[in-house]
Amino acid sequence: MASTLVAPLAAAIGVGVVSAFLYLAVLFGGAGALILGYLAPLPLFLMGLWLGSTATVIAGLAGTAAVLAVSSSLLVALAYLVTGAFPVILVVRQALLARTAADGGIEWYPPGRLLMGLTGMGLAALLGAVVLTLGQPDGLEGAVRNTLGRMAEQLFAAQGQPAPDPETFWMAEVLPGLVVVSWLTMTIVNGALAQGALMRFGRNRRPPMRLVDLELPRWLSPAFLAAVLAASVAPDPVGFLALNTALILALPFAFAGLSVVHAFARSRSAKTPILVGFYMFLFLFGWPIMLMVGLGMIEQWIGLRRRLRPAGPDQEDE
Repeated sequence: MASTLVAPLAAAIGVGVVSAFLYLAVLFGGAGALILGYLAPLPLFLMGLWLGSTATVIAGLAGTAAVLAVSSSLLVALAYLVTGAFPVILVVRQALLARTAADGGIEWYPPGRLLMGLTGMGLAALLGAVVLTLGQPDGLEGAVRNTLGRMAEQLFAAQGQPAPDPETFWMAEVLPGLVVVSWLTMTIVNGALAQGALMRFGRNRRPPMRLVDLELPRWLSPAFLAAVLAASVAPDPVGFLALNTALILALPFAFAGLSVVHAFARSRSAKTPILVGFYMFLFLFGWPIMLMVGLGMIEQWIGLRRRLRPAGPDQEDE
C-alpha cells in the first residue's frame, strides 16, 4: 500500500519542481524565457487531470517551496502560488466533478461554469489589487502609471532621451484588465494542452470539453453592458474599475464567439482548414477578438450554434 502511494507522491513533487523552474525562467530574461514562464501551469494541469485534485495540491505546494528556495523571496513564491498553482487547483477540482444523470450516464461539470469560475477569480484579483493600492495617490491607476513611468525612464535613459509624462500612458487605464485577461487565457490554454496530451495517451479522467458546448449564464450580458455603461459615464476611480471589469467580463463572450466559429466549421467538410486559417488570422491581427466578443453576445441572445448544428451525429473533440 505504501509503495503505491510513494510513486504518485514523488511524481507530484517532481512536477511541482518542474513547474517552479518554468516559472522562474522569466527571471533570466528573454522572449524564450517568457514563453517558458507562460507554460508553468502545464505540468500542474497534466498531474491534476491525470491523478486528481490531491496530486495538484501537492504539486502546487512543492512548486511554491521550490520557488521560495531558489528565489529566496517570499513575495515571488506567493506570486507563484496565487497566479500559477491556485488557478490550476481550482480548475482541476471543478473539472473532475461529476454526477449521475437522469439517464444513468455521467454528467461532468460544465465548461461554461469552469470559465465563469476563472472569470470570477480574475475579478477578485482586480478588486484585490484595488484594495492593496488604496493608500497610494490615484489608487491602482496611479500605481500602474508610476510603474510604467519608471520603466519608460530606464528605457529612454538608455537611449539618451527624456521620458514621456506618465499621464500620457493611455495603456495605464486598461493594463490591469489586460493583464488579468492574459493570465486567464494562458490558464485556459495550458489546461486545454494538458487535456489534449492526456487524451492522446489515454490518461484523461474526464472526456473532452468541447467549445461548442459552452453555455454562459444569462445575467452575464446585463452585467457586461452595465460595466461598459459605467466605464463610459462614471468618473475615476469608478470608471477605471468599471472599464477593467468590462475587459474581464468580455473574456467569456470571446470564447462564446469562438464556439460559434467552431460550430460553423464543424458543419463544413473542410472544418480543419477553416479553423487553422481562422486562428492564424486571429493571432496575426488580434483585432478580430473584438468581433468574437460581439458574436458571443449575439450567440447568447439568439442561439447561433443551434442554427449551425449539423443534422448528422458527427462530433468533434475540441
